[in-house]
Amino acid sequence: MAWRRPARDSLPARGPVRAGPGRRWRTVASVSQGPPSTRQRALIERHLDELDRWTRRLNLTAVPRDRAWDRHVGETVALLDAADLAEGCRCADLGSGGGVPGVVVAVLRPDVSITLVESDRRKAGFLVHVCGLLDLANVSVAARRAEELGADPVHHEAYDVVVSRAAAPPPLLWRLSAPLLRPGGTLWALVSDADARSTVAALDRVTGVKAWSPAVGILAVRREAPG
Repeated sequence: MAWRRPARDSLPARGPVRAGPGRRWRTVASVSQGPPSTRQRALIERHLDELDRWTRRLNLTAVPRDRAWDRHVGETVALLDAADLAEGCRCADLGSGGGVPGVVVAVLRPDVSITLVESDRRKAGFLVHVCGLLDLANVSVAARRAEELGADPVHHEAYDVVVSRAAAPPPLLWRLSAPLLRPGGTLWALVSDADARSTVAALDRVTGVKAWSPAVGILAVRREAPG
């Protein structure tokens, strides 16, 4: 079952980009991720505060609060710079956990529609809570396994982009992402640089797939559109 954001009053108060394959989507002015606005920074700080508070009982992140901005936000901005998302695209965050990168993407790119996919219902509850707290109208939460979501006609081949951070080993992450992506859609994942290189090599000869590493620690895998 997909959980959409409840009414607000019902809730408790890295390295340089590398050149990759030709991009098909139009770049929009808001894509360039400079410093967040004052409002965006306040929303992200509130998310990080809630993440730190809830992780004491849900183990949402191992990153301490004083390093959270550099790790969670810095890595998400690097991902956005590499992905160059099209205006109004539809995105899924697999294994969203504490909402990184999905919630940060939602704050920085309010034009993008994001589904946070998290099978652990307690963690999904946190995501519903924090998205309501931040009043993120462009987010929904799906408390389901990625395999189930990919087989659901509502979600099958429904997304332009899938993002994730270390939700599964990269080859498995691609297998989970592929059914969700429309032809031409791309997985953008935060992984170790070694995992990015090995996955690119492993997928090099797979028909209908284009994999590359556009920046250190970032893996991109595109489902090629038929001829």
